[in-house]
Amino acid sequence: MKRPIFIALIFLLLAALLPASGLAADEGARLFPVNLRNQGDQPVDLVLVAQSGPGVYSLSVAAGDERTFTVTEGTYDQLTYACGETATGTLDVSQQLRLTFTPCTGPAANAGAPSMEKIHLSDTPSGLNWRYQYGSAGSAFTGSSSGGMAAGPCDYTATAEVTIYSRPSTSASVFSTQGAGFSIQPTARTDNGWYGFDPGVAQAANFGSFRLRWLPPHSGTLSGGCTSLPVVWAPLPGLCYEMPMGPAPVYSAPDTTSSVVWTLQVNQFAAILGKDPSGDFARVDLGPGNTGSNLEGWIEATTLNMNGPCSDLPTISP
Repeated sequence: MKRPIFIALIFLLLAALLPASGLAADEGARLFPVNLRNQGDQPVDLVLVAQSGPGVYSLSVAAGDERTFTVTEGTYDQLTYACGETATGTLDVSQQLRLTFTPCTGPAANAGAPSMEKIHLSDTPSGLNWRYQYGSAGSAFTGSSSGGMAAGPCDYTATAEVTIYSRPSTSASVFSTQGAGFSIQPTARTDNGWYGFDPGVAQAANFGSFRLRWLPPHSGTLSGGCTSLPVVWAPLPGLCYEMPMGPAPVYSAPDTTSSVVWTLQVNQFAAILGKDPSGDFARVDLGPGNTGSNLEGWIEATTLNMNGPCSDLPTISP
């Protein structure tokens, strides 16, 4: 649907549902700034309708622009149009908010890091920095459709024998095999159709997606709120990963006196390529991780917290 027609229909709907006085905010109510930052190449329109009392807002931001609006405190039903898609949900305005709309195509700025997962438009923001995410390269729109989103937990039931993997790939190691009728409630998904669940077993020092086990696409039936699950970054098969327990400097050379090119934080991951001849440092590649960087460097071996096939790491000379 074209944007002008879309907006016209929204206001016709609002006019039918709300009295004329509903287009003005209550006098004396607290006001909060709502900052909309549009990093995409298409305009963004956000319509807010107060759930109790009068109050309707139409917030529009041109491509590449940023605007701040003043909104009365309250909980609003929201309808958003961006990237050629519509999405519905709620917006709780009880503090100042910043809503960042990322580009419609290409790798997302917050491409699934466990500390900043892609957020669905049906969720209510609870902090000052909440990101609307409209997909990433090769993925579908991650918000709900204009028809709304299924409520409740996501339920998966295997339709035949299913192989469950340690990472979302059939080339990853097998976690278990379950028969038809096996059921579980996934807690996350990837942008290519895998569903992850926490197996409920002890996993010392594992974080984020590394705690999950993965169900292949189209291996069972799904019901409930599966489309509202967060789309997360997941480790690639066959790679050894560094999962730091605390800030871990990445040096330009296997020497702590060399320059620091990056500092890995908890919930950031990098692939381990090998160790130096002394075994005191490991070569890491941030590219297959979730930092958004493609830098390589060296980490002290004493700080390593590894996951994956890490027993036969090669020796790499500086």
